[in-house]
Amino acid sequence: MISTHEAEVAFRFDSLHRRFKPSIARDDYRLRGIMDALEPLLVKRILDLGCGKGRFARALQARGAQVVGLDLSAAMLAEATGVPRVRATARRLPFGPRTFDAIIAIEVFEHLDPRSRDLVCDETRRVLRRGGVLAIVDKNVAALDAQRPWLPSALVKRIDEYRGRWMYPARGSVRERWFWPSGFQAELRRRFQDVRIVRLLAPVEERTWLFRRLPAARLMTLWSARVPGSDHD
Repeated sequence: MISTHEAEVAFRFDSLHRRFKPSIARDDYRLRGIMDALEPLLVKRILDLGCGKGRFARALQARGAQVVGLDLSAAMLAEATGVPRVRATARRLPFGPRTFDAIIAIEVFEHLDPRSRDLVCDETRRVLRRGGVLAIVDKNVAALDAQRPWLPSALVKRIDEYRGRWMYPARGSVRERWFWPSGFQAELRRRFQDVRIVRLLAPVEERTWLFRRLPAARLMTLWSARVPGSDHD
């Protein structure tokens, strides 16, 4: 059953789907981070959780992976051509146990209701094989703004929300929730092992010495986590 929160998120993505790009560059820094976390990709069965228009899924397919995309937005999924895809909630994944070798979630967890996050983590672990990898890319609440590094990114976001420049209305029931990297790492450790953090360096950040030398100031963070055990046990 789709929650009220999920219905609002899907509605916003349906309404604003034209804002989102249909493809990514081959050297996209988030893609590089995901590939490093999932190597080797060959014949890996991957679930792209919140796949949107399928741009990361297609990029991984081109590198030899078998990818299934899942999203709740019908408008976004309609443009995820070339990818096996399913419309469903992340709170109840329509797959059997140990279906996938890996799951990726790129800028997805920030849209979840905090009360649902535990359930989504439980579901990802259920459908991952033993030794499987969950790779999450999302935003660091402690990041500095790349254009104005004397300002926190979260403050810039909040100001833009009130100016009507963000995805969700400033006073609406749904908003993006960014993460303290170590706090989210602790959440993942309750279900997974070998939970690691990588601070991703965006091209716009690379131009400024502060972001090159201070990873904690970067906006995008990659969390990777492994299901305990092995299918060979």
